Amino acid sequence: MKTPLIFAFLLFSLSYAFVPVFGHGLGSETLSPVLIGNRNVTLAISESQLSPDSSQSSKIVAITMYETNTKKPVPNVTFHVIASRQGQVLFDHTFQRNNGDLDLDIITTNQEKVEIKEEGGASWIGQIVGSPSNFAIITGPIFGSGGLYNFKIEVLTADSYTNKLAPPIAYDVGLSIPDTVSYTVTDSNNSDQTIGIVTYYDQVSNFAYVPQNKTIAFEMPFDWSEKNISQVSVVHEEIRIPKSFGDFLSSKYTGSVNGFKLPDGAVVIDDYSMPDRLVHIIVNRNDLSRIKSTGFDHTIKFALSPSLETTSLYTYTKNAQYGITLKHVPDPLIAGVDATFLFEIREFPKNKTASVPYNFTILYNTKEILKQSGTTDQSSYTKIQTKMPNDVTGPITLRFDNVGGSSYATADFPLSVNIPKKPTQTFPISLFSFSNQNGSKATGKYQVDLTWFPTNLQIDESSEFVFTIKDISTGEAAANTSYEFIILQNGDEILRKPGFTSSGGDYVDYSFASGQEGSYLLRIEKIAGSDQLVEIPITVTPEFPASYMAVFALMACSIPIITRMKSDLFA
Repeated sequence: MKTPLIFAFLLFSLSYAFVPVFGHGLGSETLSPVLIGNRNVTLAISESQLSPDSSQSSKIVAITMYETNTKKPVPNVTFHVIASRQGQVLFDHTFQRNNGDLDLDIITTNQEKVEIKEEGGASWIGQIVGSPSNFAIITGPIFGSGGLYNFKIEVLTADSYTNKLAPPIAYDVGLSIPDTVSYTVTDSNNSDQTIGIVTYYDQVSNFAYVPQNKTIAFEMPFDWSEKNISQVSVVHEEIRIPKSFGDFLSSKYTGSVNGFKLPDGAVVIDDYSMPDRLVHIIVNRNDLSRIKSTGFDHTIKFALSPSLETTSLYTYTKNAQYGITLKHVPDPLIAGVDATFLFEIREFPKNKTASVPYNFTILYNTKEILKQSGTTDQSSYTKIQTKMPNDVTGPITLRFDNVGGSSYATADFPLSVNIPKKPTQTFPISLFSFSNQNGSKATGKYQVDLTWFPTNLQIDESSEFVFTIKDISTGEAAANTSYEFIILQNGDEILRKPGFTSSGGDYVDYSFASGQEGSYLLRIEKIAGSDQLVEIPITVTPEFPASYMAVFALMACSIPIITRMKSDLFA
């Protein structure tokens, strides 16, 4: 019996646990056992091909009947097989196999009729004793597209060709044939990007990419009846994202079906299996049942977009000897901003953190912008810090090579560097601690996420500064951490307030009085009793009365040239 790599993926998809090898869809099914005589037997059916592309001319469908206890094939089995799709019968034939193992080599051709040729089984002797070869070659205008195919299989004899089963054992099986479709979209740089969708259930339609919220959407037919859902283990779709598509590269994605957000484990990034990034969407039977409870028509609608949350990335070296976990701060990376990369390398088959040599390279348009070598720390994450160049934006490749001294141990992570945002402030602001050592700044180990209210600080109005102190190495809030909160103007302190974070976060209230408008420096120092600090300039503006705003509005309407001068002045 041919056993495709689907088995590893099946374990993964049913449990939502990470397994390193991805198969290409639910192209296999093992049916419930039945009794023949005094023993349990079962039937397994699977589909395999070189890659998940229905344009391939040849596909193998393997059907096997075997004993559940011994796993031995049942001898002298007669199979009556009817294959159909969307109610149309593709072929209807009876096969006999001495070893209970039937392999159908289905070859898509342009001929008008379907022809079936059994190797060694075409003569009358083959019909009596069964075909000595497992293969039957089926040619014709069938299986030319992917989707869900139905196989009605009756087992007419078992153990002996004269042992006719009454009634026959009947199976009704849905088998997914993968299909790949490609769509061209335009990115923010006005470049074409090709998105591929590999579907393992039915044909995709109504594809759309919405650049405003960076969302890929598509749909396909789906029967939401309880009977159909009970027979579906998972619905699996793959989205192929070019590593040059910087707008859509993210450390985490959000997926939804018919408007319902999927669990995090149902959307999985795979940077190992293909040159492109693969994002797997796996909807299991329980999720389908929950979605179905609100009622839907005969479609299933998918949506995928980069998540606002962040998480670690994981991939394997090309020789599958090492697994690499990577996270970076900030996420996403920003041009002209300091970046910290944290990673660990695990060696297989032991699956233990390893202390091994490595090369670490950042590539931008094939040009090296950073290259470092070192040896990983077996007890903690290895850290590399650098400042992203101001002129590097869009997709980059972070490459590990020569891991463990092996030229075959290489792995790539596709990342994206964002253009710095314009002055319009968004919150929280992530600040990274440093210490002053011998007149220079030394990178620290804390991240402070800072927000203030109102966002436009004004005099004679209460202001609140809210912040969370995090440990960069873990990304977790640093509980029970001391600090001192300071506001300075022209080097003079106008506020110093010591504090203590009970759960990683705290806040400070302060009102800027009349006459205190202008520029300030906000500083949080002595973090956890150390010499580390963060700081950021802030601006306090006067409070304009409503009458002044009315005058400004009148000026805007009546004197356009002054409005243009004012816009230029404050741009």
